Amino acid sequence: MNRVVHHPFFRRWPRRPWIIAHRGASGLVPENTLTAFVLAAEQGADFVELDLRITRDGHLVVCHDATLERTTDGRGFVHEHTLAELQRLDAGYAFTLDRGVTYPFRGLGLRIPSFEEVIAALPSHIGIDAEVKSAPWDPADRRRGQAIAERLVALVRARPELRERLLISSFDTAVLDTVRARDPELPVGLCTIPLAPLPEQLRSTIECGYDAFHPMDVGFDEHGAAVVASAYLAGLVVNVWTVDAPDRAVELAALGVDGIITDYPEATRQAIERALNRQRPTGLATTR
Repeated sequence: MNRVVHHPFFRRWPRRPWIIAHRGASGLVPENTLTAFVLAAEQGADFVELDLRITRDGHLVVCHDATLERTTDGRGFVHEHTLAELQRLDAGYAFTLDRGVTYPFRGLGLRIPSFEEVIAALPSHIGIDAEVKSAPWDPADRRRGQAIAERLVALVRARPELRERLLISSFDTAVLDTVRARDPELPVGLCTIPLAPLPEQLRSTIECGYDAFHPMDVGFDEHGAAVVASAYLAGLVVNVWTVDAPDRAVELAALGVDGIITDYPEATRQAIERALNRQRPTGLATTR
C-alpha cells in the first residue's frame, strides 16, 4: 500500500511499531514517576506516554487522576495544590503488586514530577506523548486543559529542541485546537473511547485535521485493519492503548499499527521481536 507522508515529526522513529510506555513502565513501578519513565527508557521504549495537569500556581505536573487519593498519600484535587505541596506527597504510597499485601515503594522518595523534570530525566532519543487531561463536560476543567496547552506551546518556543520529541494528545478537541491555533507545526493526536464505531472515530480525527489517532484497544475491533489502511491513506499514525497482553500486541503489530501503548514496554517489545524473528529466514535476527 502506498502510504501518504506523515507529519515530519514521526520520521525520527522509522521502525514500527513504536513501543510507547503508558505512564512509564507502570505495570512494574508506580505510574507517572521519574522511576517509571527512566525504567521505560532502559527497557527499550521508543516513547513514554504521560498525563499533564496544572497546579494552583501554574506549573505542569505529571499525574493521571484529577484527585490524589488513588496514587499518593494526599487528598483533594491536583489543581488545588501548589507544586511544592504536591511534591511533598508520596507518589509510591499506593502501588502494590500483590493486591495490598505489600507496598514496596512507600517511603522511597517517589514524588509527582513536574513536566520539566521528566524531560530532563529522559534520554533525548525518547519521544514524549504528553496527554493533556481535560474534561470537556466541565467548563472549568476544559479551561485548565487549554491553559496546559498554552503552556506547552510556550515551553516549546523557549526550548525548540522539544519539537523533535513532543507529541501532544488529548481526548478534548478544544485542547488540540488550542495547540493548533498557537503553533500549527506541533503534532497532535486525538485519544478516543469506543462510544462511536471505530471508523467514525477515525473519520472525526481526519476531519479535525489531527496527525495521530489513539483508539482504545477494547474498541479496536474487526474494523481495525480497514481503519489502519484508511489512516495510512490520510497520513495519520495509529497508536492503540492500553495493550498489556503480549499476544494482542503481536496481533496489532501484524495489522500495521504505528504504536502500541503498554504498561509493560519490555515484555511487549520482546514479544513483537520474537514474532518478527519467526517470520525471518533462519539465521537472520532482528536488531534494535
